[in-house]
Amino acid sequence: MRIPADDVTEFLSRLSPFVDKDGARNLNKISEELGIPYQTLRFRMGRLKEQGISITPVIEPTRFGLSRFRVGFEVSPDLTNYSSFFGGLHQSAGLHFYARSLSTHAFDSEFMIPPEREGELSKLLRALEEMGFIENVRMRRLLWKEILGMKTKYYDYVNHMWDIDFSRLIADPSDYRASPGAESAASLEHNKYDHIDLQIVKSLQIDPWTKSVDISKKLNLTDSDISYHMRNHVFGSKMISGFKFMWIGSSDSWAKHSVIPIMYFFDSLSEESARHAMSIFTACPFTWNHMVTNEGEYIAELIIPVSQMSETIRYLANGLRPLKLRPSEMSYPDWFCSLNYTIPYLMHRADSGWQFEAERSLGYVIQMIREHAGSR
Repeated sequence: MRIPADDVTEFLSRLSPFVDKDGARNLNKISEELGIPYQTLRFRMGRLKEQGISITPVIEPTRFGLSRFRVGFEVSPDLTNYSSFFGGLHQSAGLHFYARSLSTHAFDSEFMIPPEREGELSKLLRALEEMGFIENVRMRRLLWKEILGMKTKYYDYVNHMWDIDFSRLIADPSDYRASPGAESAASLEHNKYDHIDLQIVKSLQIDPWTKSVDISKKLNLTDSDISYHMRNHVFGSKMISGFKFMWIGSSDSWAKHSVIPIMYFFDSLSEESARHAMSIFTACPFTWNHMVTNEGEYIAELIIPVSQMSETIRYLANGLRPLKLRPSEMSYPDWFCSLNYTIPYLMHRADSGWQFEAERSLGYVIQMIREHAGSR
């Protein structure tokens, strides 16, 4: 294979602008602009997944009429089949993510629902609690959530390792005077979207490199129809605001338990303290995302390779200590008991929009649980 003219150690940094824009789906264009032979580029892109590097679309739920809610709870020991329980919540109540803590055994989860149906979500959670499925429920609305992505300049693509001088990381709280990603719901009410747009977003979440022609075949639509919706709605209205490189560790790393996810929770921080905390976590190369709730709670999620664990924790502690910022909780999510779902497109009807009622959702979840129990 021909050796490309570019410096391979800078490959990820050079590729980042194309990833940010459209997920690096047009390899022909990238090959031409970077001067990398097409086959070489395709080979390198294929190796990314092997190294634990993925590309993910950054979705903006408010652009298609949804808000995020963070919910914590404990699950009854009698409820042993999580796939039926959480799968039912995804399909009928907008569950987007869940993970069980290895330290507290409690679940942290995230729902996407129409903001005007917040009361229905509260009603559903109370009903599940009264029936003994869950307990100690805490629900908060997310004011914003920012996907940070991978800091490619610290990753040695050739040797498959991180090269970080933590003493040189710069945490500047002045960068966070405004809330990252904060948007006015009122300004987004008239965005155009339909069921086709949601299916396209779902398809790109499953495979960010999928082509419009492949999506058109799956949805039984013409390529021009899909291109129109992607150009004018999905990307034009910023339902997907861009794409990010994400480092999640290779399958071999997970098999050898050499990657550790960690979550930091800070209760009721002042605006100044929150800015300082944000600057510290966003400077860290292993922070996956961070968010703020309507209760003033700041949450940061990290995925850290074991080889960098000690230095990462020390960097965070050294940054937080002088500011007297102490996490109210540190959680270690169980990778084998966590899952990210796509947007809840099954809750949307082409003719009537988003559908979410607590009673209907409760019935569906119970049906899913009973069907599993009956099949055993």
